[in-house]
Amino acid sequence: MLDESGVASLASIVGDENVLADADSLDRYTGDSLSPSRAFGAAAAFERLADVVVRPGCTSEVAEVVRWANEHQIPIVPYGGGTGVMGAVVPERGGIVLDVKRMNRVLEIDPESLTARVDAGVVLEELETVLAEHGLMIGHDPYSVPIATVAGTISTNGVGYRACAHGPMGDQLVGLEAVLPDGRIIETRDVPKYSSGPNLNHLFIGAEGTFGVITRATIRIYRVPESAQFASVGFDTFDEGFAAATEMLALGIRPSLLDLTEEDEEVTLHLLFEGFTEGVAPRRSGRQQSVTQRVAIPLEQSPLNTTGQFGATQRKATS
Repeated sequence: MLDESGVASLASIVGDENVLADADSLDRYTGDSLSPSRAFGAAAAFERLADVVVRPGCTSEVAEVVRWANEHQIPIVPYGGGTGVMGAVVPERGGIVLDVKRMNRVLEIDPESLTARVDAGVVLEELETVLAEHGLMIGHDPYSVPIATVAGTISTNGVGYRACAHGPMGDQLVGLEAVLPDGRIIETRDVPKYSSGPNLNHLFIGAEGTFGVITRATIRIYRVPESAQFASVGFDTFDEGFAAATEMLALGIRPSLLDLTEEDEEVTLHLLFEGFTEGVAPRRSGRQQSVTQRVAIPLEQSPLNTTGQFGATQRKATS
């Protein structure tokens, strides 16, 4: 339990206005998108409040807060947008909730290397807006795009709708800056591939703040596709739809989005193919393939053609 002197010490680091200890604020930061009703046996943890919410504005302030907490053995829970669904931000032992959303600068966009360097608290939707001005986009698009932060998606190794093409957020991380539990600041190098030794980024991907607080990240970005086509394919059973999707991936056909749904006894496989227009497609499997061709392949050469029904479907991408 933090006493008044502890709260004052934290305020001296980040400013009085960035230390929240009122009941409404503490209640607001007590969990994420996981509701107590879905937490089952762990539901009681949602009743525990933090002692204080601290909102640092830069890496040095994060380091000072973490160093102070380490010296006084006060637990810390890093907090981004609060959109996780696993209850990881519930302050089970009280202590400090460290909200990084004040750290919200887009520091660098590199259209040649296709990377962006950003502060931890940058919201995905805001980053998308900035990138769109350059004809670029991020490859991570969860339902929580308007709220989720870059560091939060790395810390949870979040999966978005385009994960079939780009992988989870951890796969899109190039380098990062983080504050270790003792307050030291480390920075991994922004290199496209680690050629020797372990990739230290992996200590922080999906770790939910256990090994440190991510304060900055360099992530991969992508050119906005020139065109896109969407297909919805119906199946009689979920097993048939799953088998068709598995076979399609085995054939090397990888859409940007692959979503198999079962609602009201209707099984549907949703596919989104993105890429270049006719005649300028990137080389794939030894030949040129346009978006149209890439849609035709799964419909003609995979089980999608024999067990499903093509339900319609194409659109031009809008940027």
